[in-house]
Amino acid sequence: RMLPRGWRRLAVHRSMSGDPSARRIIQLRRLLTPSVSLFKTSGLSTQPDEWLSIGGVRIKLEPPKHPELVPRLYVKTPPSQTVLRHLQWMLQKDALGQDMFLIGPPGSLRRRLALNFCELTGRELEYIALSRDTTETDLKQRREIAGGTVRYLDQCSVRAALEGRGLVLDG
Repeated sequence: RMLPRGWRRLAVHRSMSGDPSARRIIQLRRLLTPSVSLFKTSGLSTQPDEWLSIGGVRIKLEPPKHPELVPRLYVKTPPSQTVLRHLQWMLQKDALGQDMFLIGPPGSLRRRLALNFCELTGRELEYIALSRDTTETDLKQRREIAGGTVRYLDQCSVRAALEGRGLVLDG
């Protein structure tokens, strides 16, 4: 299999496998080589028994109802150790059924982490960019008059809550 540029393949001869240093090299290679299954599915699960594992935390992947709402092409091969640690924490929170709130310095890291997580787990995502012009109706429901009747349309935060999707409030 092809390794990313800058990575070297460690060759350990079978006759050296009894040597403690060779065993340690084999163990380090397993730890440092990214999991192929992490990148093979690119987050979309079509198999009924597919799992995602990062650093010992493992969850079962479910196929999305609306695959068009699952982010794509945000997972970089291989991700940095910092990103993997954050994704592991997010996976732990998800496995426990807890909500996540990412906070940090200005930049796009939090948004990219959320998009990476949703892509890897095959989760649907709703996104809203907040600004000073964002109103309460932009977050909840919007009233529209069409054909002489009033309709209330759920906005992304309501849809995310009703459908169990991820929600990114960016801004």
